[in-house]
Amino acid sequence: MSVIDYSFGLICEGETDQTLIKSIIAGWTGNKNLLFPPLQPKPDEAGGWTKVFKYCESKDFKAALQANDFIVIQIDTDFMHGDSVGEEYRINLKDLNEKEIVEAFREKIIDLIGKDFYEEYSDRIIFAIAVNEIECWLLPVYFSNKPTKASKNIGCIDTLNTVLKQKEGFYIDAKDDYYYRKMGKYFRKKKDIQKYAQKQVSLQLFLDELRMVVE
Repeated sequence: MSVIDYSFGLICEGETDQTLIKSIIAGWTGNKNLLFPPLQPKPDEAGGWTKVFKYCESKDFKAALQANDFIVIQIDTDFMHGDSVGEEYRINLKDLNEKEIVEAFREKIIDLIGKDFYEEYSDRIIFAIAVNEIECWLLPVYFSNKPTKASKNIGCIDTLNTVLKQKEGFYIDAKDDYYYRKMGKYFRKKKDIQKYAQKQVSLQLFLDELRMVVE
């Protein structure tokens, strides 16, 4: 399946996540004419993991699937380690490796969508589940010669900030979308993205999702 002017509706935790996902998809497909409607959050609206889950179980999700060629669901997994997650959303991640964590989140979201509905439209639903933080996917960009740091999945923002000020002139504590657009330039080429994914398991799993639906 060739990728020509498709729309990827984005259900993400925040605007910066949407920005990074757009950069990866555009670079990986090599298509500059893709559309990325922001479904969640809308521009200038607050985001968060609860809104991602609630959107997936809402009628809005089904309507969005009718209006877009593909739907991308992005979520980080770090919030699940806290105490604020209600029983209806709780996932037991104890002793799971990265691939198993992604699969556990995937199964939870499919439950929220509805298994029958998902089975009918699974070829148009893409999961971008980042173990702990999506910023972990940026580590191979800045630590290409330090494989241990490039493959980290804990404390990724803090690790990035040790090099960003010198290399880019900013920190990303404030989640400024302008900064994420600047970092997105490193995802313009498919070969580079594939190289980064060798160090980040959950990024590779996202690429596998893309490959199944758009190649």
